[in-house]
Amino acid sequence: MKRGFLIVGIAVLIFGMLAVPQSVFASSVGYVDFEFLFNAHPEYESKNDELQRLAEQMTAQFQEQVEALETEEEVEELARQYEAELDEYAEDLRVSIIASGQDFIGRLADREEVSVVLPDSTIIYGGVNLTPLVLAYMYESYGISVPSHLQQYL
Repeated sequence: MKRGFLIVGIAVLIFGMLAVPQSVFASSVGYVDFEFLFNAHPEYESKNDELQRLAEQMTAQFQEQVEALETEEEVEELARQYEAELDEYAEDLRVSIIASGQDFIGRLADREEVSVVLPDSTIIYGGVNLTPLVLAYMYESYGISVPSHLQQYL
């Protein structure tokens, strides 16, 4: 009787293992150089140019408004306001590039059936370097080719 339960138990275990999707057994770990991908993002330069133009406009506005101020405290307060506004805008631009990069990484990982993606700084051994694939995927998604100065990373 105990032997019958053992055989049934083993059969249930085997059938249970067959029911588990193969992707669980074939899962892999990928890694990316996120800082590189951030700086190589197709929108990085245009966003930096946009930020530079805004900084120049704000500097001109600040200089116009400073002439009407009477005390050093007023000047310092106005400078803090402009700096805070520029910092907030710069942070929004950074966040948009980061979110876009994370989205590209996630979609590529799904496409390549990679279950976990880590920053390359955490990898000691093994894993799959997805950085070149993500780089190519980002530019492909924008309908442009990877710039020549980044081709070496493909």
